[in-house]
Amino acid sequence: MTVNFPIQRSDAALDLTTIAPMRGGIYQLHGHGRAGQSMRKYAEAWTVAALMRGESVHWVDGASRIDPSRILKCFPSHEPSARDHLHRLFIGRGFTVHQLATLVERLPREVSITRSPLVVIDGPIAMHLDTQVGDHEARSLMRSISIQLQDLAEKSNTAVIVITATEPVSKRHQHLLAMIERRSSQHLTEQRSAKTDRSPRWLIHQPSGTSGMWPEPRVAKSLFRVFDQLTDAGLH
Repeated sequence: MTVNFPIQRSDAALDLTTIAPMRGGIYQLHGHGRAGQSMRKYAEAWTVAALMRGESVHWVDGASRIDPSRILKCFPSHEPSARDHLHRLFIGRGFTVHQLATLVERLPREVSITRSPLVVIDGPIAMHLDTQVGDHEARSLMRSISIQLQDLAEKSNTAVIVITATEPVSKRHQHLLAMIERRSSQHLTEQRSAKTDRSPRWLIHQPSGTSGMWPEPRVAKSLFRVFDQLTDAGLH
């Protein structure tokens, strides 16, 4: 299964309320780089927005790349309690596919305690591509994980963000991506005009069909407005 996105480019700033994660569903972020790493910054922005509202966030790292200091830098410079907010960010690292599966299995109980509105699963497919894991085992584990995440979103009324690559690198990768795509109610993908780090890029959201640029602030005042909008809008 492949999610088809329009290729028209729009330079207009996206309405952050339109593309915000919705409670009760899985939101797949399709990105470039290792395990879709180019989309991680958007998950970090929504994480900061939730933390600034006094909410808890669970972040399961399946690609060995979580860096709390990077999230700390996402807070507005005028926010005096940024480090205190990080105490409500619960991080779990899965260094093997089985550790990742265990972390996901524990999420319902943890979320029932924290009442978190947002769960981020960063690069879950990366571990499933390990050559020491067979195709059948990888598909079985991913099927179980995707079902559990959907159940978590629906039963706990939380938004689950899953970060993946846009393009598969193997047949196994393609099958695993399809499993997540089928269970995702929202998608945000990054398009770029050329395959270089500095090439212009824009985002496309489904099911709204809107496209445009993330409102990257160029001055401190713009940064405050962006975060105020995220904070006020909240998660639907």
